[in-house]
Amino acid sequence: MKKTNFTLIELLVVIAIIAILASMLLPALVRARASAQQSGCAGNLKQIGQAQIMYSSDARGFIVPGGYGIKWNKVWSWYNLLTPYLGMPNYLNVGADGTTTIYEPKVYQCPGIASDRYTDLGWVQAGKIRGGYGINVSSNGSRLIAGYFDAEGRTGKLSQLKYPTQIFLFSEGYWMLERSFLTGVNDTYQGTNKLPNPHSDNRNIAYLDGHVSGRKGYLPTFSWSDSNSLRFYLGQ
Repeated sequence: MKKTNFTLIELLVVIAIIAILASMLLPALVRARASAQQSGCAGNLKQIGQAQIMYSSDARGFIVPGGYGIKWNKVWSWYNLLTPYLGMPNYLNVGADGTTTIYEPKVYQCPGIASDRYTDLGWVQAGKIRGGYGINVSSNGSRLIAGYFDAEGRTGKLSQLKYPTQIFLFSEGYWMLERSFLTGVNDTYQGTNKLPNPHSDNRNIAYLDGHVSGRKGYLPTFSWSDSNSLRFYLGQ
């Protein structure tokens, strides 16, 4: 039986077919990977949202404070305070015990933003913990969600806030997210910190009632004349 070899033209045709198939499959693989990362992120935020509800139950209905310490020294943050409710009690007092170690618990890491990007994004640790999620610390002077550095650690109370299904509490980004620094038209927070959309053009939002849903684009610009904006940041 006579053996024949591929001709150069046949070999080039096979290579071209493989290249076409690869170009067709690659976008689908990229989308599948992005979808898996967004699902993993939503799972993290779901756990964090449920931990906050348990914290509030033990704290007479108050929402976990964004940050709390001595004057402007961030000894504790919401990262620390929720860890016992996430099965990580050993992280509760890091930052108050003189340790210099920076911890990065997996549940606080968004799969779409690698922790080695935090420095370039301008994100710092809070309470000796670094993560890829931020909390809504917005206030209108009398009403606040998850305030910070209050002398008595006061925050909003779940029972005092309307529209819990519409109030943003956690999302991907810098450890605290305050409405006045969120422009909605770019990915900059406080002028130096970056808030890229971690899942293509999407991000996950954990709401005050504990549910999580995806949102297209950046966190919106706050406006006193926009009822949706008021409800999103302040619950009004």
